Formats: sequence, structure tokens, C-alpha cells
Amino acid sequence: MKCIKLFVGLLALLLAVSSSTFAQDPGWPRKLEKPGGTVIAYQPQVDEWKDFTDITWRQAFQVTPTGGKQVIGAATFTGTTNVDKDKHMVVIFGIKVIHTNFPSLDEAASAKMDQLFKSFVPEVVTISLERVVAYMPKPESVSAVNIKNDPPFIFVNYSPAILLSVDGEPVLAAIPNTKLKFVVNTQWAVFLDTSKSQYYLVAGPRWLTAPDLHGPWSAATTLPKDMEKLPKDPQWADLKKVIPLPAQSNGPIPKVFYSTVPAEVILFDGKPVYAKIPQTQLLYATNTDNPFFLYSPTNEYYYLAAGRWFRSQDMQGKWTFVLPQLEPERAFFR
Repeated sequence: MKCIKLFVGLLALLLAVSSSTFAQDPGWPRKLEKPGGTVIAYQPQVDEWKDFTDITWRQAFQVTPTGGKQVIGAATFTGTTNVDKDKHMVVIFGIKVIHTNFPSLDEAASAKMDQLFKSFVPEVVTISLERVVAYMPKPESVSAVNIKNDPPFIFVNYSPAILLSVDGEPVLAAIPNTKLKFVVNTQWAVFLDTSKSQYYLVAGPRWLTAPDLHGPWSAATTLPKDMEKLPKDPQWADLKKVIPLPAQSNGPIPKVFYSTVPAEVILFDGKPVYAKIPQTQLLYATNTDNPFFLYSPTNEYYYLAAGRWFRSQDMQGKWTFVLPQLEPERAFFR
């Protein structure tokens, strides 16, 4: 049932998005050219998108070796996805070819063509979310699954901060014709200058830099020379506003919280300030945009994240999932 709801939710999202999103990827067929020949890849067919993370798909293609004849083939791939919800794009990385088939070739020629074809497979493929959903099989029946209510890791800060969230351990992909790599599995623009082993992060109108993703982060005063090439690539067109390096802001440098697991940041404008909710024993924080409450009889904190309530006696400590049928939690759900 949960998988059906997720699928229906994706379809609902598609109905709300204009067709202009399709212009953000080149569609199909896609043509790849190298000194060894040319590959034309046709529209894929998704076999499985497990938890909307691990994807398996099939694809037909044409391979034309340099000076040779065109050969028709098909392949099965696996990869890991990262969904950019704001841009409605899916980035596929860690791509592996698990099977190829060339019906017109014998075993020896197929092995040679397999090797040539695999040399064309890119490290990263970008496809619009709309296309991926359209290529998925429609579910007929889905087994029930258990819903996990594990709390995210919750950071609390009293001044400007950002959450540099990476989906698992960082995956780096090289940017052609540069000494730069970018972190694929995050929605932030994060780059590594391999010549200096230095990271660069776009945080609003400014650049931050650090020797490690864990920090410490500071304001960047210069950018690697290869950064100038990025705005020419449609994938990085949004960086035109911050390349070259803009004038430094006088505002505070945001603190960067780095996490490779689900996490949230509660930001207060200074120390928490509370106001009482009439006819209850609840207080709510007035100097944060987050739904944050204090239950005065027990001095317990309550926080709403992704439609779920979490509770802690120490806002900087361990948080637990709240069951709405328990006291005093009923006050939140009346």
C-alpha cells in the first residue's frame, strides 16, 4: 500500500509540473561519439526503482565502430539515483552494465562489441523525473511494508546555519576537461578541487570552502580557475550568478552541519523564546520557523518533522518518535 501511495504521489507531482521540465534533459535517442565509434541509445525501460534509490533498466542501442558496420544491441543496467525535487531531475550514478546482447553477432564478436559499448557508458546520467516515472512498470499489486519511524538526526543552532545532507557516503564524479569533481548524491552544489584537495560549496550568494566535508568551513576568497568553465555547461547554468566570485557579504558565515543520514536543523534567532498556548500547558517557540513546542509539566520538547512528532528532554540530545494516543501527546492532536 505504501508503494502504491508513493507511485500515485509521483503521478500527482507530474500533473502539477509543466512540460517545460522535459526541456531540461535531451530526451531520446541520445548520441554519443568517441574516437572508437558512435552509439545511439534509445528510450529506456525501467524494470525496478527500489525505494526510489536503486534502479534497474533495459535499453536498446546502435553501435557503429569507427570504419565498421552498425550493430543493433540491448543492455541491462543498474545504478543509484538522487532526486532533485526542486528541479524535478533524477541523477543516476554508479552505473553498471550487467548484461549485453548482440543478436546478429557470434560469441567472439559479441565480446568485442560488449567491450566497445561499455567504454561509452557515462559515469552519470541525468533524466527528468517525469520521464523516469513514465518508463516505470505500473504496479498491479504490492505487498504491505512496515513503516519506519526512526527519528532523524536533529541539529539545533541559534544563528544562521545550513544542512549539507548527502545521501549516504559521498559519491564524486569527474567534470570533463577540468580538475574538478562534484558530489553527485546531494542537492547542494559541492565541488572538489582535486589539485588542492579542497571542497567548495555554494551557500546562497556566497562560496564556502573546507579541506573536508566535515569542515571547518570558511568564506572562500578565491575559486579554482576551472570553475570559470562550469556556467558554460547547461548542468551548471545556475552558477552564473556566483561565478566569478561575487563581492563578499558582510553577513555572518552560516554554520554547516554535515550529515550522511536523514537529518533536520532547527534554527532559532538567538536563544529560544516561548509563548504560552491558552488553555494548555504547552508553549511554542516564537523565534524559529520550525514547529517547536515545550510541554511545561515535564519540560519536554516536541518537534514536527515530515509529518511526524518527535520528543526529547534535551533539544541537543536524543529524540524519539511520539505515539499520538499517549498522554501528554494528545494535546497536539485534538
